[in-house]
Amino acid sequence: MVRTRGGKSSRQSTRKSTACDSAQASHERAHNDTQVLTQQSANVTQSSIEPNIGISGGRKKRKARGPTLMPKVWGQTEENRKRISFNKFGQPNDKEHMSTFAHFLGTLARNGKYAPLNVLRWDKVPEKPNKEQMLQIVKDKFEIPLGCEDYILQSIGKKWRNLKSTIKAKYFDSKLSLDENLRNEASEKNKESRSHQPYMHRMGQRGFSIIRELEHEKLGHEPTLSHMFMTCYSKKDGTPANALVGEKIEQMKMLHASGASSDNGNDAYYKVIGNGKYGRVNLYGLGVKAADVNGTVPSRKASHHAALQLQARNEELQKELNELRSIVRENRMQGNPSDSSNALTPKNHVQASTSVTQSPIEAGMDVVLLSITNPSEKVALGKVCSVDPSTEVGDEELGPNWCEVTIQVPIVWEERLIRSYGSFKIMGDATGAAIAWPLSLLLVDHGEDQF
Repeated sequence: MVRTRGGKSSRQSTRKSTACDSAQASHERAHNDTQVLTQQSANVTQSSIEPNIGISGGRKKRKARGPTLMPKVWGQTEENRKRISFNKFGQPNDKEHMSTFAHFLGTLARNGKYAPLNVLRWDKVPEKPNKEQMLQIVKDKFEIPLGCEDYILQSIGKKWRNLKSTIKAKYFDSKLSLDENLRNEASEKNKESRSHQPYMHRMGQRGFSIIRELEHEKLGHEPTLSHMFMTCYSKKDGTPANALVGEKIEQMKMLHASGASSDNGNDAYYKVIGNGKYGRVNLYGLGVKAADVNGTVPSRKASHHAALQLQARNEELQKELNELRSIVRENRMQGNPSDSSNALTPKNHVQASTSVTQSPIEAGMDVVLLSITNPSEKVALGKVCSVDPSTEVGDEELGPNWCEVTIQVPIVWEERLIRSYGSFKIMGDATGAAIAWPLSLLLVDHGEDQF
């Protein structure tokens, strides 16, 4: 090998040249990424304004409807608001206005003023003023029950994440050059991701809460998970969506036929499909936790939702009470004793609202606990665990005419417990715990109508 005099200098110059080339390439990639992101914004804006114009491969693009803007909802006044009903899990189940409500939440998710795309995660979007403003806008356009704010923000957040993912998958790929990125308007990433999904939902835009409500009306009882799976993942003619779905359905039917399944079909679903992610429950939709469906004590979110609904109901009853008082006062001022005597007094109104046909109290029932000082006042919601007099609660037997109750939702937080247990002195302390309560101060909870 021949060695030149200038060999060392030549190697140094070569290394410097390589380093310069690498730095220049990095600078060009960063410059290209910036140009791509700028072009993305221009493309998104242009496609929103002129969705029917464009040339790709020498052919006109298929005419697209573009993003849903919901101008009628944005333009309506507060007096024309539509009431949205929610189920016991805090999910909207309004068959008439559900689609409009969901699309309107999507317009908020695409609004950069309230949900900017430059924020990395949804929980980093400021609570004040962004999320509070979005909630206020929704309440101005729809009549929403108390306690449903969490679902609204979760739904907007999910749509916001989907928007970010769609924009990035459609317009940007760090492995491509600038020119290739600008031509990357029809990415195959979404198709590839969709191909990995084993089960394909076949119910269109209707969510699980709407389908569950429809099936409940059709069957006359709560649909099981097996029934929901067969309904949601089958075509209109009843055939499975794909071969894998057909295989799972056949396995569930075999378990039912053999008698190996229990728990009204839910057991068959879990044996065939599995339990899913921890804390989640399948085929219920956004916002429902496993504790809300399978647990004896609901989750904190469900308890908070129930407490807010009770608060709203109490406010309605208070309003009715004030109206009745004003009617009695007017009758007395007008000197109509006959009308006044026949009018329903506030006391009788309260008694009428709480009087129900009492059913025998049994273990497993949802009940309303009444106050010992004022038996017409409801102080908590709970579930009966035992009515056996020999059952011990806090090292003390229940005795006759008592039962063991798990407190789920305290209504009157400061209500004193009849029997105290350690540090549990008031109803608020016993949330989620079992206490002893007289059978004479319990009402069977028949739902919202009782409140």
